[in-house]
Amino acid sequence: MCMKFVKGFFCFLSMFILSDVLAGSRKVLLIGIDGVRADALQRADMPTLDWLHRNGFGTFASWHQDITISGPSWSSILCGVYHDKHGVVNNKFRGKRYDRYPMLPIIAKSYEPGLKFGMYMEWDKLIKHSVGQQWDQILKGSIAGTDETAERSSEWLIETDLDFYFVYFGAADYVGHISGFSPHNPFYRWTLEGIDRGVNEVIHSLKRRKDYFNEDWLILLTTDHGGTLFSHGGLSPSERQVFWLAYSDRIQKNTLCGLDCGNINDISNPRISALQHHVPVQPDIATTALHHLLFASICKPSDLNCWNLDGVSWLDPMGLSNEKKPANEFAYHDLLINNCN
Repeated sequence: MCMKFVKGFFCFLSMFILSDVLAGSRKVLLIGIDGVRADALQRADMPTLDWLHRNGFGTFASWHQDITISGPSWSSILCGVYHDKHGVVNNKFRGKRYDRYPMLPIIAKSYEPGLKFGMYMEWDKLIKHSVGQQWDQILKGSIAGTDETAERSSEWLIETDLDFYFVYFGAADYVGHISGFSPHNPFYRWTLEGIDRGVNEVIHSLKRRKDYFNEDWLILLTTDHGGTLFSHGGLSPSERQVFWLAYSDRIQKNTLCGLDCGNINDISNPRISALQHHVPVQPDIATTALHHLLFASICKPSDLNCWNLDGVSWLDPMGLSNEKKPANEFAYHDLLINNCN
């Protein structure tokens, strides 16, 4: 197990100075939406995600580089590595190697033991296999219960003081399996539109936190896979094209055009190492979140190298390694006021 690095005097001094310069405690909200085809997002009426895409950082063309099944994908997102390391190849989670490649709470707490992590999860299998990964709070929701998830997780965000929140919406995957993963399927599109309203409600709740203006939030949004017909798990573009978005009230806006850098399981389209960091991918969620949370504890993302992560941090390209804006510059205003119906 990787232990916390012993920092040199210069690193300690620089982080001590930065901790006084940077306003607010750093926190992360990860919103995971299961089973989303990126092309369906662009066909549906998604004002919240569209706003985040235009005003934040990321892409609707992040390409899945591993197994397009929920178990392996959420493991990659939360552990920062692909299945050849975390060991999960299906939704049975057999062979998982979370002891060697743990979820991000264990990694973060090896540096800052006082950090608190929580998840609001509709999918009971992920709850079961997250036990023992040092989550401080796990709230169980109802599968495909979008309105319930939005309401309960919003209340949770307002009433608790954690450092990392993971909120999961599962209705798109549920409806896709029943009626089809297709941008032309109205039931699938309507489900996505309902989730978009739920995402807006969750993000809206942040500013109702009593210490919001003393906090430095990074919001991350992604999905585990797309789909084709009534399923997923293959290598088709509709299963592999996913979205990856980030937002902060001080983020450097950048809409990235993603190249398909291949898949580690496809001999006809192998992953191209030289291009794999052209756009953010699933394991980058964990690494970017860790970099944000541990900014005062690590000098640079490479300090996490001992964990052998596949993901990289996008914090520097986002412009989040600098001073936070004054609290009166509230960049969520247009999103929250104009799109809350």
